[in-house]
Amino acid sequence: MSESGLVARREAELRSRVGEHLDPGETLEAALWIARSSGLPLIAKVTRAPEDLPGLGGTVLSPNPHHGLRGPVGSLAAGLDHHLPEHTTAAVLALTTARVLLLLISDGPAPARPKPAGLTDRLRRMLDRAEPEPLPPLTPAWHRPRAALAAAEVSDPGSELTLRFTDDSSLTVDAPLAHRL
Repeated sequence: MSESGLVARREAELRSRVGEHLDPGETLEAALWIARSSGLPLIAKVTRAPEDLPGLGGTVLSPNPHHGLRGPVGSLAAGLDHHLPEHTTAAVLALTTARVLLLLISDGPAPARPKPAGLTDRLRRMLDRAEPEPLPPLTPAWHRPRAALAAAEVSDPGSELTLRFTDDSSLTVDAPLAHRL
């Protein structure tokens, strides 16, 4: 499978997993992988990211776990920051017509990969690049009404995303694919 095909497949799989948590009538507008802002240069984030999932943050712990947080305890940004996993794990930020959602990778098993049907399929899989494991289920960890998000700004060259909330708090997270928002 080509690199662009793999990325497109992963993005479709991510949209499908997020779609499992939408309310009736709610439409997904964007979903991307985010991680705590580690303060590392982009090259370090990319070279230390797990190979399989695009957009994961770096795997080195930052000396300040709340590096990108601006706002008091109890603010909207602090609430989101509280639910972000450690630097070594990514989460999904989803923007819908009604809400801003944070979804975490579930501890449960990933769905089984379909087995090749016949000899031709087995041969193709042996010669082709190995298929990645299916994306594990996602679990909602935090959500707020869409109106609570005042702005989302992408840094140049697009490796960080700053979320500004209506209570004047903000949170910057690593999001190497944020330029697609």
